[in-house]
Amino acid sequence: MQSLTWLASGISAWVLVAILVFIFSNGWKLLDRTVLLGDYHARNIVSGFDDIQTADVVFTPPASLGDDEVASTRYGFAVRDEIDKEKNHVHTITWVDDRSPLRNGTITTAGPTQGHKAPFDAGMNINKLVFIDASGEEVYVGRFKQQTPQEWIPLLDSEAKQIAEFHGKVPGGGMRGSLIATLMLIGLSLFFSVPIGIFAAIYLYAIAKQNRLTTFVRSSIELLAGVPSIIFSMMGITLIFPIIRLFGLSGQSIILGSLTMAVLLLPVLIRQTEEALRSVPPSYAQASLALGATQTETLFRVVLPAARNGIFSACLLAVSRIIGESAALIFTMGTAIQDSPAVTSGATSLAVQIYVLMGGENPNFELASAISIVILILVLALNLTVKVVSALSDKKGKA
Repeated sequence: MQSLTWLASGISAWVLVAILVFIFSNGWKLLDRTVLLGDYHARNIVSGFDDIQTADVVFTPPASLGDDEVASTRYGFAVRDEIDKEKNHVHTITWVDDRSPLRNGTITTAGPTQGHKAPFDAGMNINKLVFIDASGEEVYVGRFKQQTPQEWIPLLDSEAKQIAEFHGKVPGGGMRGSLIATLMLIGLSLFFSVPIGIFAAIYLYAIAKQNRLTTFVRSSIELLAGVPSIIFSMMGITLIFPIIRLFGLSGQSIILGSLTMAVLLLPVLIRQTEEALRSVPPSYAQASLALGATQTETLFRVVLPAARNGIFSACLLAVSRIIGESAALIFTMGTAIQDSPAVTSGATSLAVQIYVLMGGENPNFELASAISIVILILVLALNLTVKVVSALSDKKGKA
């Protein structure tokens, strides 16, 4: 029996290590500020120039440029051919001189930003540059023409007399929108579930009599804890959605997802809170009653404050569940990644974004692994906080 225990433990540890190695080996190299704080959807830029002539200035590239970076000494920028987060070949700007004339373009695409100053910064992708040569003809160069930077940048420096147009892209592949949506989901889910969970636990602990009804309620809570998450998602879209539609909300939204998560979290909050209340030494309540306090005063002024660490731990466990949940949100929040989420519209949490990235014919293992690292770090931090709070609570109880 002992050998079987060691075998099972070894297999579990090996699987855990294999998962961590896979996630970190694929996602760590991608995890940077642009992924954490950048938009998921790329933004295309088309800019025009008002008579940008070839200047007499010769720009000196920095010595830190790598061998794979090609610099334009007449227009003050450098480009590298690389593969982006979506596994596409792109020409990425790696350096731009502050005096580069390409910084003086204006957006020509119709819309609210038309006429605004166009960005031309490091990190952007160049798809196409249009310049006028000595004969007055327009010449197209760049990735659009299937040219490498080693081919089109020397052509630009030698033949361009005037820059006409720039087609570029601010790359996407970030998780900022999903991170914001996850924080919104956490706040709203706790707002709806914590008061109900705490008062339900208080009722079961101090008010409910031990009879068949109480036994049925406890059994229902235990049963609710074992329901698959996808069932909660179906429940949210079929039962909760008609209710919130009465308030003018339509379609999938963060509010609908948070209400669904609130129902899913109730068993965790009720059980953990009731356990925290039962862990309070009976002598606390007895001393309070002996001093003339009522049952209600004893409960809310003595027992409940003494159990606050356990209740806080229950809330942290609920937050961990929210961060890692995906199935319960597919039908309620949707699977459309939003860079600017709103509580009344659909969005994706971090876990659902992983689901989206891994779907389809070309799953993005690297970006999904990077998001997984963020989730693991958040959940680990919350679990460590729970351990610390529990240890402090036990130490205080023994004292």
